[in-house]
Amino acid sequence: MNDAFLYLWSRLPLLLMFINGYLIYRLLVVTGLTERFVAAALGRSGGNPRRLFLYIILSATLLSFFIPNAVTVLTLLPVLKDIKERFHPGLRDRVVTPLTLSVIYGANIGGMGSIVGSPANLLLIGAMDLYQVPGRQLIGFFNWFLWSIPLVTLLVLLAWGVVAVGCGSFERFDVKNRPRTAGPPPQHPWRTLYGVRRSGALLFLIFIVFWTVEAVIKGVWSSFAAWTPLVCLVYFAAFCRLVFWEIPFSGEAPLMRPGDLFEDFPRRGILLLIPVAILVLVVRFLDLDMTLSAFYGKLLPEKASAFTVMLFTVGIVILMTEALSNTLVSTAFFPIAYFTAVKTGFSPIELMIAVSAASTCAFMTPIATPCNAFAFGEMKGTSLVRMMSLGLLLNMGTTVCIAVWMHWMLPRVYG
Repeated sequence: MNDAFLYLWSRLPLLLMFINGYLIYRLLVVTGLTERFVAAALGRSGGNPRRLFLYIILSATLLSFFIPNAVTVLTLLPVLKDIKERFHPGLRDRVVTPLTLSVIYGANIGGMGSIVGSPANLLLIGAMDLYQVPGRQLIGFFNWFLWSIPLVTLLVLLAWGVVAVGCGSFERFDVKNRPRTAGPPPQHPWRTLYGVRRSGALLFLIFIVFWTVEAVIKGVWSSFAAWTPLVCLVYFAAFCRLVFWEIPFSGEAPLMRPGDLFEDFPRRGILLLIPVAILVLVVRFLDLDMTLSAFYGKLLPEKASAFTVMLFTVGIVILMTEALSNTLVSTAFFPIAYFTAVKTGFSPIELMIAVSAASTCAFMTPIATPCNAFAFGEMKGTSLVRMMSLGLLLNMGTTVCIAVWMHWMLPRVYG
């Protein structure tokens, strides 16, 4: 019992980080910051279609750093439908596909952008604790960005190239009179929209700064680790007070009410994690993970190098995610990656992180991820043939990029 408490206490900062990430997601939605960000990004396109596709990919990517990628797609869908109507009637059927692919690519790529960007990352930490992977304590909010931001940037450019070249050229469209939010959220009728968003943006900045500073201090001052759970608990309590009790520095009504937390609550996603966790424990108890790892090892080329193992694993994970849930695929492959790495003498932490990142990159089929399904279903007229062909091309490029970058960069971050 004491060991369980000590484990939970040591992992409290990570748990609070994920809960804080969910609060930020709801805060961005409630205050309308997501709409404002998207409107500003699209306005900068100047009516240039190819630049527009880039800004859609960027918007979806950055939003998915901190909010679920399915919610990102739902946020952008009304904007995409409005943009489609601004094209010449003869081009509307053609432009649907690149608009759909842009939001799908961006939302999926953004899931690997931060440690709170995907449920697979939470499962990753749990799997590393279960197998007591050496170096797992080094994974933090800040050093995740050290490898993820360059990789995400590369994948965004790759995705943009696939859309811009693969979907052809288009005439400019009208960006005037783009939709604007009429006013502040209903719970703030007495405040200006600017004031609400400014307060929300300030809390978002506090979130970023605190977890970044916490990770940096913990990395350079080893004795701080013992105080980290208490410091994070005090910070989280103060953050909740600012969110739920009063608007920062104004003394007025709160930015969010408790009920706001449960609007668009990802119940299905949370409920899915329960059987997934049970499955992991059953697999571990029956030693099925070692059996699966042995079978997977036979598929690998004999005396494969570390890079070959990573390239092969990333490719298999992306391919399987196209047909199955990314959560299930990542859960199944974490133990396989661990035992494969141990057996071949490679670093488990690198291969397991690669599995987590690869499980968010499924660009080919409408059923691969919820955001794929939402975008394909709502954007009528999207070409399935073009989606699958361009998605396959992007999958291949993504596999190489993830394998090359992580093989080179992760040892420098966590080695």
